[in-house]
Amino acid sequence: MDNIEAGCPACSPEEPVPHTILKDAEEMLLQCDECGSIHRQKKETKEKEVPVRVIISKDEESFHRTVMLSGRIEAGEELLVDDEVTGEANLVEVTSIEVGDKRKASADARDIKTIWARATDEVTVKIAVNYRETTDSIEMKVPGDREYVVGDKITVNNKNVNIVRIKIRDGGFKSRKGSKVLAKYIKRIYCQPGVLEPRRISRTGGRVVVKKRESVWSLKSGKES
Repeated sequence: MDNIEAGCPACSPEEPVPHTILKDAEEMLLQCDECGSIHRQKKETKEKEVPVRVIISKDEESFHRTVMLSGRIEAGEELLVDDEVTGEANLVEVTSIEVGDKRKASADARDIKTIWARATDEVTVKIAVNYRETTDSIEMKVPGDREYVVGDKITVNNKNVNIVRIKIRDGGFKSRKGSKVLAKYIKRIYCQPGVLEPRRISRTGGRVVVKKRESVWSLKSGKES
């Protein structure tokens, strides 16, 4: 006789325990190996997986993959998408689902025409460092699961800066000290230098206006432009 792990209504309703299958049918007849009680349980049927087209955006690029899926797919959930040709795997977040000629927030895999998603395994984080008269704009490529905390110090362009506010992708802000956000959910990080530059005063007593400095930095290239 075959065996299966299942909950026993008599001795273990929450945790699965070994059972012997007395009758294998759509509604199985089981005998608990722990207490000997006999009960019925409906056999679980796994939905058949179907191929679904996924268009993935990563920075300024887009590419498509085909992934085998089953069940209900919802916007906001993460999928691991494998490319059988290259062997490359991408962790992505579903942004929208195309069913027929309409976009939906959720749908059964068998009804989906295309899933639109964004890569979350590696993301580009935009950082704005505010000085007294200028703001530096920096871009950094980091793992999507890297955590940023309001109030923490980070190193940007070999300088220590303090995170004062984080704008998240849904449009909200995190500004309370200790608030944590993963890089894949961040739209922009606002920082201030650890030591503020003194205000620049001219000999005539007026403030010197310094033109905005702009720099784009990538961990991949390690260059400024």
